[in-house]
Amino acid sequence: MKPHVLCACAALLTAFCGVPRLSGAPEAGAKTEIPEPLRPAMTDYDKGLELLASKRHDEALAAFLNALEHAEAVKDPSARTVASSAANNAGNLLMLQGKASEAEKLYRRSAAADPQHALAINNLGVSLLKQGKTEEAVKTFELAVKTDPQQGLALNNLASLLIQAGDLKLAAQHLATSLKLNPQNQRQTLLLTARLYDKAGSKPEAQDKLWQSLVNTTDKTPNARLLLASDYLQAGLLDQADRRLDGLLKEKPDWPEARLQQARLRALQGREAEAVKALRELIPLLPNESVRADLAGLLVKAGNPSEAEALAREAVRTFPKDAAGWFVLGRAQEKLGQHAEAEKSYYEAVRLDRGLANAWNNLGILAARREDARTALTCYVNALFADPQNTEAQYNLGRSLVISKTDFERGVRLLVTASSGSGEAAARAKRFLADLETLSKGGDPKWKTVDAKSKERR
Repeated sequence: MKPHVLCACAALLTAFCGVPRLSGAPEAGAKTEIPEPLRPAMTDYDKGLELLASKRHDEALAAFLNALEHAEAVKDPSARTVASSAANNAGNLLMLQGKASEAEKLYRRSAAADPQHALAINNLGVSLLKQGKTEEAVKTFELAVKTDPQQGLALNNLASLLIQAGDLKLAAQHLATSLKLNPQNQRQTLLLTARLYDKAGSKPEAQDKLWQSLVNTTDKTPNARLLLASDYLQAGLLDQADRRLDGLLKEKPDWPEARLQQARLRALQGREAEAVKALRELIPLLPNESVRADLAGLLVKAGNPSEAEALAREAVRTFPKDAAGWFVLGRAQEKLGQHAEAEKSYYEAVRLDRGLANAWNNLGILAARREDARTALTCYVNALFADPQNTEAQYNLGRSLVISKTDFERGVRLLVTASSGSGEAAARAKRFLADLETLSKGGDPKWKTVDAKSKERR
């Protein structure tokens, strides 16, 4: 049962295209006649799909790009369908590499080749959001839904952004539509609905039918209900997770997997002492779970980095492909002043999982401390790609862009966005913007050199 790092919002989704149905193709079971000029494009496209299935992503990307070039050179109407599908798939592979701006160009080529390709338009919206272009992303998701009102991915992605923006009524309409259109694939939609209910402050009684619907998307076995509790944790719905775990542990008090999820819940609820005690007890009971990494993370927070470092090192030795374990090891090493070792651990974490925004953010901070501004900027950009709503990364990148005079306007926009959030980073952003206003009026904000290496944190 994973993960260690829990997020409060559902991930936005992209999707690959399969074999494109050529315009004018015969009914199923009949032989499809491919126009001669289009054969090279289809050969490359089919090769791309085979390589994609084998997870040979770099080779698949090259094949889809070749298919795109060949298809764009053909005037037959069928070529536009192939070009659109190839561009969409190439864009998705670039997204997996963290190259959102390059992916955006390919999604635009996909939509230009086939303006009715709602899936590509949805994916364009995801690439825009990953670059922090939220307003344009919302308009793009709206266009995807308008192009194909039955496009479930776009409906869910748009609803997710509307929930964040507080437009709960419109989000609810999109989610209701998505549920009707996708009765066999409801989990993401229902979890988004759960977030909406939670944000709306609905009473528990009003949520009972929703929770039951969530249970009914699996079966009612204990394992399925434990999965549901884990889903609630991932969505940040702590009260609902607490209810499910409490019920499970009343039935099976000694169930280690359920106790582990409850320990993670206690940590998120701020009941660290209970979580630490439970995790210590669970280490010998769950040899196949990276419990040590969970415990190490809490010990770092509690100010015990030495024990945390030892536990995290044991965790990554046992589970070398666990990105969260490497991240916790990096945090412990950083607290101990072992900055070079911490960088190595953070880099291993993002090598295993490019989506660890906090690891990228911390790498940026360490680079800034050794006055490597270029690397710091790159890491902060990667942090925002992984999580466009990460206030710490918004503040750190915005501040760095302003101070380095690399892109003053974008830096200020990021700082304004960060200042509208909550927590320490939002407060720092507000103070920094106030200092910039002081400077604009000829005043002295009394910055010190040490501020350039400040301790902005995850």
